[in-house]
Amino acid sequence: MAKRPEAAVQLIVRRGARRRFEKLKQKTAGLPVDVAWDRRRQERRTSSTGRNTDRRKADRRQSPPFTWELSDFVVVEKTRRPKQK
Repeated sequence: MAKRPEAAVQLIVRRGARRRFEKLKQKTAGLPVDVAWDRRRQERRTSSTGRNTDRRKADRRQSPPFTWELSDFVVVEKTRRPKQK
């Protein structure tokens, strides 16, 4: 069996979107793409009203890309690390 190329792109599929997951796995077979489930079960952050423990000036989170709401997945490009000797 031929060695599969290292994945350069990861597709994260929304939890519960089984048909989308299977279709993406099927369509990307043989490509340098890794298809994985979203591991989050719930929102990790809660409202910080009344607490001043977060020292960041602004929230760094961004709105999810349109593919998350429309197609139940996001595309994540993996960064390549330089090989160590």
